[in-house]
This record gives sequence, structure tokens and C-alpha cells, in this order.
Amino acid sequence: DMSEVRDDLQLMLDKPSIYLHDQDMGMLSYTGLQIGDTLFGRNAELSTIKEAYQRTVAGDSELVTIYGHSGTGKSTLAFEFGKYVLSDGGILLSGKFDQRQQGKPFSA
Repeated sequence: DMSEVRDDLQLMLDKPSIYLHDQDMGMLSYTGLQIGDTLFGRNAELSTIKEAYQRTVAGDSELVTIYGHSGTGKSTLAFEFGKYVLSDGGILLSGKFDQRQQGKPFSA
């Protein structure tokens, strides 16, 4: 029942020290709340991005864009890809648009 899910989420927001005690709040602001290390439904996209990265390592030029509606896993996909790049010895530069900060130039 969605009302029970809503109520549980509200409890987490109201009492984060109880429900989110083992979460790094700084990291949550970057990645969002994740349940485990599983990337749900984005494995094909992650593979595509990894392949593009490997082609750039080999000397090609590539541009990858991650887009979609809110809550579809874009940030988690980017985070998982970032872990892959760093584990491969690569350098990762990233940014994220924060709609609440749109009045500040270069806030992303």
C-alpha cells in the first residue's frame, strides 16, 4: 500500500537519527538513498557507458548523456560509472544540476 510507504518515508525524514543512523548524510546528498549496492534496471545503460569509456581509453572521442525523468536512477547510474572509472585508474569530473539552486550561477 502506497500510504504505508509514504508513512515510512515520512518517519525517516522526521527521525533520521533513528532510521538513517548508518548512512553518510554528505554522500546521500550526492547519490540519494540507495538500498544496497544494486543498480536496478540500468545494467544495459551502465554497460553502454563503460564501453564508451573503454573506446576513449583506446583513443576515440565519445560523449555520453544521461537523461530522464526524476527518480529514474540517473544519479545512481552516474555514481556506479564513476566507481568503475576510478577503479580503472581514470579521472572523473562530475556535476549535478540542483533545481533548488537555479538562482546561483554555476551551481551545478
